[in-house]
Amino acid sequence: MADNANTFVTDAKGRKIEVRELSGSQQSRFCRIAGNAYGDNVWTFNTMMRLRVVKVDDRPSPPFPNSMPEIDGLWDCVDVDAVEAVAKLADEESKKVTADAKNSMAPQDSETVSGS
Repeated sequence: MADNANTFVTDAKGRKIEVRELSGSQQSRFCRIAGNAYGDNVWTFNTMMRLRVVKVDDRPSPPFPNSMPEIDGLWDCVDVDAVEAVAKLADEESKKVTADAKNSMAPQDSETVSGS
């Protein structure tokens, strides 16, 4: 399933999608490039899913964008079927993190208002 810390999923078209985890610096760079557009949750989510795509089948995605026109180009290269497959993976990853946190040895949230 994973190769070089990347994960592979299959989209609705049957294509093999190679997916990476975005580093903190990549997320920060995306935020700076996006500027005010970053606050548009639908656009931001869809762009973040596209940024995670390394390859569709054996066709590499463009390099990490450095400008809004390059982000627009990414939208042209990574279609909605690939995005949906990555979004499903992201949802599964989020659920796993939540389950791991609930099962950890860390103190759980208090049921009282004061936190004690």
